[in-house]
Amino acid sequence: MCTAEHAQGIRMTAGQISDSDDSQPVPRWLDELRPGGEGLGFLEKRLRHSLMFIARPSTRLLVSFDNLSNVNDADVMREPWGFRFAKDNGLSHLGVMAHVGDWYRDAGLIDRVTRLRDEGFFDGYDRVVFAGVSMGAYAALAFASLVPGAHVIAINPQTTLDPERVPWETRYATGRRQDWTLPLADAAALTRDLGRVNLFYDPYHTLDQRHVDRLQGDNLRIFRCRYSSHKTAVFLRKIDALKPVMEHCIFDELTPATFYRLYRGRRALPWFRGAVTDYFQRTHRPEIAERFTQVFRARLREQADASDAPGNAHGDALAAPVVAVDTPAAETPRPARIVAPRLDPGAARDAGHGKRLIVTTMKNEGPFMLEWVAFNRAIGFTDFLIYTNDCADGTDAIAERLTEMGVAQHRGNIFRKGGRPQGAALKAARKESLCHEADWLICADCDEFLNIRVGDGHLDDLFAAVGQADAISVCWKLFGNAGHVRYTDDLITERFAQCCGEHEFPNYRARGMKTLVRNTDRFSHLRIHRPAFHPDRGDVAWVDGGGRPMPDLYLERGWNAHTGFTHDLARMHHYAVRSVDSFLVKRDRGRSNHVGDDQGIAYWTNMNFNATRDTSLHARLPALRRELEALLQDPELARLHGAACDWHRSRIKTLLACDGWPAFRDEIARINPVPDLATRGA
Repeated sequence: MCTAEHAQGIRMTAGQISDSDDSQPVPRWLDELRPGGEGLGFLEKRLRHSLMFIARPSTRLLVSFDNLSNVNDADVMREPWGFRFAKDNGLSHLGVMAHVGDWYRDAGLIDRVTRLRDEGFFDGYDRVVFAGVSMGAYAALAFASLVPGAHVIAINPQTTLDPERVPWETRYATGRRQDWTLPLADAAALTRDLGRVNLFYDPYHTLDQRHVDRLQGDNLRIFRCRYSSHKTAVFLRKIDALKPVMEHCIFDELTPATFYRLYRGRRALPWFRGAVTDYFQRTHRPEIAERFTQVFRARLREQADASDAPGNAHGDALAAPVVAVDTPAAETPRPARIVAPRLDPGAARDAGHGKRLIVTTMKNEGPFMLEWVAFNRAIGFTDFLIYTNDCADGTDAIAERLTEMGVAQHRGNIFRKGGRPQGAALKAARKESLCHEADWLICADCDEFLNIRVGDGHLDDLFAAVGQADAISVCWKLFGNAGHVRYTDDLITERFAQCCGEHEFPNYRARGMKTLVRNTDRFSHLRIHRPAFHPDRGDVAWVDGGGRPMPDLYLERGWNAHTGFTHDLARMHHYAVRSVDSFLVKRDRGRSNHVGDDQGIAYWTNMNFNATRDTSLHARLPALRRELEALLQDPELARLHGAACDWHRSRIKTLLACDGWPAFRDEIARINPVPDLATRGA
C-alpha cells in the first residue's frame, strides 16, 4: 500500500533536503516535507530526473511527468507538473521532474518506477492517474502500463519517437536520438490493460492526430480540442477548463457532454478567434475568416455592454458563448442551472409517494445488512437493488433470500479485472426496470444511514420540507468506533454514537455527500455521490441538506459538500469503521467499492472520530426493531444472518493469529480515542 503509513518507511525529511536560509523563498513542497510539516514523502534527485512524492490522506494518487518546457528550470521554487492541483485537491502526488529532454528514455528511471510498483507503492489507492503534456503525455501513457488498471490524462501525446515506428515524426530531434530499444518504447502497444485513457488534442494538428490514430482500445476517451494546436493544456487553462477537466478524470468520469460544455469557453478567447481565422486563411477562405472576426468582436462588445448595464453588477453576460460560424445563436440553448424548488409541501408529499430505491454494492457485509435494510424500510425506502461480488460470509445468500421474500433484488456484480465494482454496478443499474420505475433513487452503502431531521424522520417529511426538488444532497457525518474494540451483534446505530462535531470537517473525506434524486425527464443516471442530469432539458431544482440550492458547478462536477452546505433537514451518518475487530475484517476484505484497496492506519485515522456524541438516530430505533424483527421471522433469513455473524467472529480470530495483525489492532485502538476513555482504555 502507499498511504501515509507506507510513506513513513521511504520518506526523506525536509531537513535532509535543505538547510535553507530563512531569507530565501521556501518552495511549497519543502514546507510540506520539512520537520513539523504535515506531509510525508520523499525527494530523490537523480542525474536526469528527480522524483518527488507527497502522501496525503487520499484514496487517489496523481503521477505526473514534466514537459519539455520545464527541463531547463533550475529555480529553487520549481515544482512537479500538477503540484498545486494535487495539493488543492488533497491528492497524493508522485511528480517526475525532467532535467533533460530525453523523453524519459532512462533505464534507471524505468527500473525505479518498476521497483516502486513491485514494492506495493501504487497499491491501496482507489485510482492511480498518470498525467502529462506532450513529452510528459508520452511518459504518462508508457509508465502507466506498469500499473494495470491505472487511468491516464494525456494532453497532446506522442506515442513514441522511435524513427522506425514513426518515420513521419519530424519534431523533437533530441528525442528521436534517444535509446528506443529500452522497455516502454511504444505507448501504442501498452494501453490494453489500462483503465480510462483520456486523450486531449487538436485534430487539425496533423502530427498529433497521427499519434492518436496509432492508439486503439475500448478504454480510449478522445476529446478533440479544435484550434488549440499543440498547446492544448495552455488553451484549456486560459478558458478555466483544465482544472475541472482534471477533477473529472480523477474523481469520477469525464463525459463528452461535460467536456464540450466546458470547451465552449473558447468562444470568448481571442486566441480562439486567431486560430479559427488562421485556419480559414490557410484553407483559402478569407471571406469566412473576416466574417468570423467581425461576429466575434461584435459579440464581445455586446457582452461588455451587458456587463456594465444596471442590475448586472456581476457581469453574468460574460458567461454567454460567442457565436461560432457553425453555431447560430438561435440554436445555442442556455445551459441548465440549479434553481430553488417551488415550496408546495402538499404537492411534494404527494409526488413522493411510490417507489423509493437504493442501489448498493456489498462484499462481506452479512452481519450488518439486515439492520441497514430494516432502517431504510422504516424511513420509507421501498426497494433495494443489491450488487454483490466475491462474498465469503453469505452476503450474497442473504441478498438472494431477500429477493425471494420480495424485499430486494439481487444481482451478481460483474466487472473486469482492475475495474471499479461500484462503477460497474451503477452502469448495469441503468438497464434495470426497477431503476426506470422508481420515483426516487439514491446510491448508498451499507454503512450509511440517512438521518432525516424533520417531522418523524421519514422520507415523506423530507420531501414535504424541501418542496418540488429534483435532488437532495446530504453530507456525511463521520462516526467512530466509540471506544469499542470487540465485535458484537448489536445495532450499529445504537452502539456507535461518537462522531465528528456537527460543523467539524477534519479532512476532505468528512465533506463527502450522497444525493437523493427524483426520476424526472431531467434525470439521466445515478453516480456514486451526485446524479447526472440531461443538460438540455431545463433547470434543476437541487438542494442541500438544509433545503438551500446547490451551486451550479455541481451539474458538472463535485462529490463533496461545499463550505456553505447546510444540514438542518438531513445528514448522512457514516459508520465507516465500526469496532476495531470489525475493521480488521474490513481491511482484510478490501473496500466493497474498490477491490484491492488496503484500508490501513491512514484510512482509520481519517474516518474514526469520537469527539462528540450524537444519539439523534436513537429515535428511529423502535421502528427499526419492528422491521428487523419482521425480517427475522423468516427462518432461512435468520439462519443466514446468524451464519454471517459466526463467520465474522471466526475471521477476526483467524486474522489475530496472523503475524502483524495483533500489532495493527493495538495501534489503531489508540488512534482518535473517545475523549473520556482516553485515559482508561477501551
